[in-house]
Amino acid sequence: MKRVAGVGGDRVVCCDRRGRLQVNGRSVDEEYLHRGDEPSSVAFDIVVPEGTLWMMGDHRSNSRDSRELLGQPGGGMVPVDMVIGRVDWLGWPLGRMGSLPRSGAFDGVRPPGGAHG
Repeated sequence: MKRVAGVGGDRVVCCDRRGRLQVNGRSVDEEYLHRGDEPSSVAFDIVVPEGTLWMMGDHRSNSRDSRELLGQPGGGMVPVDMVIGRVDWLGWPLGRMGSLPRSGAFDGVRPPGGAHG
């Protein structure tokens, strides 16, 4: 499973001066990251094309996500029509079983010039 870090039109940058992911100029506090992980060991500055998503795992040091395909055809973007659902509940590991609360990490992020519909 991966987390949507950017949608069409978003500028996603790693990282700000404090080492945090930035989306459209706003730094994101990602409290859900795996303990000891940094937002990314790979620097990037991308604008997500319309109709695609920039995806990142929560266990960044052990995640094959959009960063893995930077420089490849498609640039690591995932077409929106390839997404078939969302995660609302965890069944494994057993110690984390249960429903997933919204993190709110991206609530303050707005696209340049407007708000997401």
